[in-house]
Amino acid sequence: MNAIKVTLSAYRDAHKFIWKEGIINLIKIPLLLTLAYFPLMLLSGYFLAGQIVGFFQRLIVNFVSDGGWLEFSIEIFVFFLIAVLGFISYRSIVLFFYLFSLDKITDRIEISVIGKKIDYQRPPGELIKRMVVFAFITIVGTILLLLFELFANLIPFFGGLLALIMVIPCEIFLTGIGFVDPYLDRKGLSGADSFRIMLKNFFTIMFFSLIGGLLLLIPIFGWLLGPTYSVVAGIIIAIGIQSENQVVFKLKDS
Repeated sequence: MNAIKVTLSAYRDAHKFIWKEGIINLIKIPLLLTLAYFPLMLLSGYFLAGQIVGFFQRLIVNFVSDGGWLEFSIEIFVFFLIAVLGFISYRSIVLFFYLFSLDKITDRIEISVIGKKIDYQRPPGELIKRMVVFAFITIVGTILLLLFELFANLIPFFGGLLALIMVIPCEIFLTGIGFVDPYLDRKGLSGADSFRIMLKNFFTIMFFSLIGGLLLLIPIFGWLLGPTYSVVAGIIIAIGIQSENQVVFKLKDS
């Protein structure tokens, strides 16, 4: 219950920060890039589907004929596969659009929540590297869990039950860590320490990610502003869970 309460409180505060504290004015470029993501993803899927099928068609000319039903079916399948991968990676990719706005957003939230900005030194290259690593963990981990879920469902009853109890919560958790880590990185935690503290707060991160995913189901508004709410709420949650863990973490530079 505490995880649910913390999550709902974070998103409620995020709404206030976005619309009443002026954060919406800091994210015009990320919003434009987010708006362009879906049509670009669909166009890429359409283009790549034809290119991939054409490549394999040249390898097995006798198997796939030009304009045949099999070629068309494979193109539809490849397009669908690219669309699924694009959706799985959507939140991780969109997070990069906020790269140069994260510090400004965090400064404003810190002043309001804890009364001051923290002193930190984080070159943009280090932030990009950290975000790439967590995006890789999220995307690869989610794909591996989906494959595990697929095979688990081959086992009658118990396989589906195992997937429901274990795999789905882990998938949801993984899609949320990228939104919480940037603040923990800002506080000087290594990637391993950051992941450890998030794992310790598994259910909070899971419910946070679940709400963020549900926001994406809202047409237009959710697609465009859902990631913004996740970015802001993720910072708020990170501030909370970091302050609750009074443990001396090993700084990255030590």
